Amino acid sequence: MNEKQKLHLALWGLVMLFIVLTSLPFLVPGLGFLSLVAFAPLFCLDRILSDRGIRGWWYYYVAFLGFNIGATWWIWNVSPAGSVAAIVLNALQMALIFLCFRIFKRRCTRGRKWLPYLFFIALWIAWEHIYVNIELSWPWLVLGNSLATSVNLAQWYEITGVEGGSLWILLCSWMTYIMIDCYSLGRRKAGRWAVAALCALVIIPACASLIRYYSYEEKGEAVECVLAQPNVDPFMKYGYIPQDQLDESLLKLFDSQITPNTKYLITPETFTYDLDLENPEFNRSYALMKEYMNGHPDATMLLGALTRKVYGAAAEKPTPSARKTGSIWYDVYNSALNICSGGILGYYHKSKLVPGVEIIPYQNTFPWLGEFLSKFGGSTSSYGTLTRMNAITGADGNRVAPMICYESVYGDWSAEAVRDGATFLAVITNDGWWGDTPGYHQHFRFAALRAIENRRDVAHVANTGISGFINQRGDVLQSTGWWVETAIRGDVHTNTRLTFFSRHGDLVGRASQWLAAGLILLLLLSLLWDRISGRGKSAAGRL
Repeated sequence: MNEKQKLHLALWGLVMLFIVLTSLPFLVPGLGFLSLVAFAPLFCLDRILSDRGIRGWWYYYVAFLGFNIGATWWIWNVSPAGSVAAIVLNALQMALIFLCFRIFKRRCTRGRKWLPYLFFIALWIAWEHIYVNIELSWPWLVLGNSLATSVNLAQWYEITGVEGGSLWILLCSWMTYIMIDCYSLGRRKAGRWAVAALCALVIIPACASLIRYYSYEEKGEAVECVLAQPNVDPFMKYGYIPQDQLDESLLKLFDSQITPNTKYLITPETFTYDLDLENPEFNRSYALMKEYMNGHPDATMLLGALTRKVYGAAAEKPTPSARKTGSIWYDVYNSALNICSGGILGYYHKSKLVPGVEIIPYQNTFPWLGEFLSKFGGSTSSYGTLTRMNAITGADGNRVAPMICYESVYGDWSAEAVRDGATFLAVITNDGWWGDTPGYHQHFRFAALRAIENRRDVAHVANTGISGFINQRGDVLQSTGWWVETAIRGDVHTNTRLTFFSRHGDLVGRASQWLAAGLILLLLLSLLWDRISGRGKSAAGRL
């Protein structure tokens, strides 16, 4: 093997090491600590590419593509075409951020070797923050999520949110790279300083988190809840199994666990459908559930349902998501309703929608997109949404934040409901679309991060995934198995105190946006100056 082959083998080895270190924390419980050094191989790769003048695009694009495939390959089970698009485009965005880092490194360093890494960290976190607030949103691989199975290390998320975890990971990775670089160049004194800095970066947050974890006590009054996991095959639900049969099975599950002390009965997402919000009594499932609640007047049922709101005939489209049948406009929602013996107490509509399935991104700008996506198994229209997340009140006076499906991945969104008075969180989801894969495990564990951020207990109710109770420290207190028809009973504590994150939201992400914007301006000015002075071509190098 010649030197060139050895070099390329080493480069691909660094790519594979990056893929392993970034993917394993999402796949194997308890390995979140690996993410703290995950980006060091990529920084080493960049150093070698820069020193040798080798084009690097395919190396780091394949690295990010491998990370996306390794951690989220299971979305193939939902939509092969959609999964390819999601993985390829998400990896492309990550690679473009790294490309910007390499451009900045060539153009703006000028003796400040730390500045490009600051730019990369700020730009990456700014991208993660922006990514959760756009219609084409897929924040599953936010780096801070990799600590979801290592909650004893993530207790300070109550201050920073999940973006604080991303910052910790990138800072530790950068310092690991500096340590490796110093020792590889024989700079032992600088290497020892790097080791000391790395130890401080790892140990101080970890110890603070462990102290908080073991000293934290649950706050609030215990409220008994029953969670029903009907275990209905999502691919067979509509049109194959009569809704009356599903309703009967659900109530039997509740009957198996309900007691006189039960305050909440919680169903999965979209348990029933075709419920008119203006005339709910015409829906047989609703009528049956309301009748059931007459026998339990002190309890509230949180029901997942596909609902609609009819606007009637109108010349113009009443909302961006409105659909039309004949001359009648109406909206369809993925909803959660609080039902008691007196009727509907309140409802919430899912508003963080799955791109291509529940929402056609930017359909007003690209009206042809719905028809295009339908050819690949996507939707032709979007569900209706709300502009903010709200909590809904139960019969006992408590307010619950219903997070529907992958809304539980959005930290700022749940914090908004907590500011609206939510005393506990309820994740209602399906999760069966992915099959018996890491997908539903990841989704269940992400709820633990929302529990820590807001110090709210979580009742997680899945149709075919994992249902269970998570306390305010992020511990799983009770959970069900996969593909099991069952119901479980447990307590949630109704906390009313607000954490720093609940009050202020994602300050780390917002600060990173401003820092990244300033550094991007510096880069643009540098590029402009190089162009004016004629140095642009010589400074470009190979990217």
